[in-house]
Amino acid sequence: MDAQELFSRFPEIPADLHDEEVLARFAEVFGDPLSIAQKPSACSTEYDAGNHYYMKLINPIGIYRLGLMKREMLLSQVAGLIDKQLADPRFHESLVPPDAVAREIRGPGCE
Repeated sequence: MDAQELFSRFPEIPADLHDEEVLARFAEVFGDPLSIAQKPSACSTEYDAGNHYYMKLINPIGIYRLGLMKREMLLSQVAGLIDKQLADPRFHESLVPPDAVAREIRGPGCE
């Protein structure tokens, strides 16, 4: 995945981060998990791998977007994830707990 695909797939990534080289590298290094990452429904009762990838890889960017994290802290956190993945090519697997369901389960009354 390249940076443009990342920004297209996740429009919640603020425009002020689009020129950050670390996000281009993030897209490249985590391309496979990001390709299945999806925001969980507000009424999810159990999460699948895509939900876990979203929460671990994209949620910090959302926290920054809301003003609850400083830019440098976010960029440092993203760089740390990249370093862990490069050091251990199976690191991304640790982002999904072993008891994750095969498909997101939503509570009663959810579509």
